[in-house]
Amino acid sequence: MNTDVTIAIDAGGTFLKAGVLRGGHLLPQLYVKKSSLSNGSACEIAANLADVIQKLAAAYIAQMELLNSNKDNAASYPKFHIGFAFPGPFEYETGVSRIQGLNKYDQLYEHNIKTLLRQKLITLAAERSAPIWMTRLAAADIRFGNDAVMFALGVSRLFPKDRLICLTLGTGLGSAFVENRSMVSGKWNIPDSGMLYAEQYKGDTVDDLFGSRGILALADSLDARREGEDVYHLAIEARRGNSSAVQVWKLYGQRLGDMLRPYVAAFRPSCLILGGQIADTQDLFGGTLLEALLPERISLHVEKQMQEHVFHGISQLVNGT
Repeated sequence: MNTDVTIAIDAGGTFLKAGVLRGGHLLPQLYVKKSSLSNGSACEIAANLADVIQKLAAAYIAQMELLNSNKDNAASYPKFHIGFAFPGPFEYETGVSRIQGLNKYDQLYEHNIKTLLRQKLITLAAERSAPIWMTRLAAADIRFGNDAVMFALGVSRLFPKDRLICLTLGTGLGSAFVENRSMVSGKWNIPDSGMLYAEQYKGDTVDDLFGSRGILALADSLDARREGEDVYHLAIEARRGNSSAVQVWKLYGQRLGDMLRPYVAAFRPSCLILGGQIADTQDLFGGTLLEALLPERISLHVEKQMQEHVFHGISQLVNGT
């Protein structure tokens, strides 16, 4: 059982989704999805994260012990790593949250999550009933990465020699630039952060314009939706041939391509990869997106296994592979 094991957690605003990787391979039978409690106190959030980590570690140990008769040999227990895909703004190197006013994780503002989590794990390991392996888990290396960047790192294993622009289209727009499986920033017209969310386009930020918030605002400006309808309904209406809904998606694609064109021209990626729920509507906006990129040419690829890629990206983050 003596090997490196990564517990990977995608900390969304609504749910925590967590898995286990061993030797860079995802163990699909070890998976947890539960409420993130992102509107709770800092202590409650940290306790919830620690609970997920402990449960996955226990499930992994139990599974391995079924295959290992030497159950009581602490030396055979794995070396644990813990990695998070966390939304921003966030100080990923230190573990300090800068999230504020986003209706998720507000109570973590200016808290060091790594410190809070370490304290929770040490407390659990000190309990009289704690198994031997909890001491190793409490000492695990803990790292954090941006959720869109983790997706890009995970996807990059499928395109190891290529330049990629990876976008996650959800409430806002996540982004990353990749070359040879490494993140790129501060050159080829790419922002120093390596991300586009804070960049300006026609007087607004990219994040506000190209996620669901921007699509709904665009629909409202074209009087293309009824009260209570969301992006999902707009896609249904467009596929039914509703001309107003069709126009929303076409204009969305045109604006997205126009925003991306200078980055594509400078970086010259081979592929634009889309992930996230809005990526599933690529059939409605992909054509105008590619037209808006002309004369630049690039292949467009939708990745449906976003969660799997995020987990693999986290594994790459913590193991440096």
